Amino acid sequence: MLPTLRIGPLALPTYPLLLILGFYVGLWLAAKVATRRGLNPDHLYNAGFYAAIAAVIAGRLGHVILFFPAYLADPLSILSPNLAAFQPIAAALGAVLVLIWYQRKYRVPVLPLLDALFVGALATLATLAFAEALNGRNFGAPSALPWAITQWDVARHPVQIYEMVGTLFVIGVIWRWLDALQPGEAALAAVGGYAAVRLIVDAFRDAPVTVGDGFRLSQIIAFVALLAVLLALYQKKTMEEDNAANPA
Repeated sequence: MLPTLRIGPLALPTYPLLLILGFYVGLWLAAKVATRRGLNPDHLYNAGFYAAIAAVIAGRLGHVILFFPAYLADPLSILSPNLAAFQPIAAALGAVLVLIWYQRKYRVPVLPLLDALFVGALATLATLAFAEALNGRNFGAPSALPWAITQWDVARHPVQIYEMVGTLFVIGVIWRWLDALQPGEAALAAVGGYAAVRLIVDAFRDAPVTVGDGFRLSQIIAFVALLAVLLALYQKKTMEEDNAANPA
């Protein structure tokens, strides 16, 4: 593991550094996809910047609401840079609302925009998986395989690397066939591809959150997402066939 990167007298935490890097890599890839979809790539940089600000503000406000007594006792802690002091659902909601506002304000075509955003998000997720590997987060189950890595003094499946490689593979496939995909299909492929990766990889993750009779929550969510994508693609194909058979 490499939780800190030492440069001379400086000890830089790798997790937040890679989070920032992942955000910019995701924006860069989203801009590339936008260009191939006929959009102005500046829209992606601008929308991403506004969404990031909204996510930070909404995430912190959500955390303040949840732990209001603690913040009331120490109001200055609202300004703390602690990454743990963010509410992820509130952050995601804030980002989504700003993206919707941006799309409507500048009339950016929805489906090409979604293609760019979702494929770009894959690059961010791949970088996040690498950050987790360096910091021992979301680690794998114990393993005796020759490629096992030692995390927390135990040889484990390198599930973070599995996830990173799988996500990069999905990006490569989408990028290769992007021009053959209709608007919106790249976004569906990104969601379905990442869901498939998590469905497989999370089987090797340690200490999972389970529901019912031991079913892994992350795999249930991944399965539902993958099923929804497949149903959407099937419905889209059926509608296209009906339109071709019964032209207006």
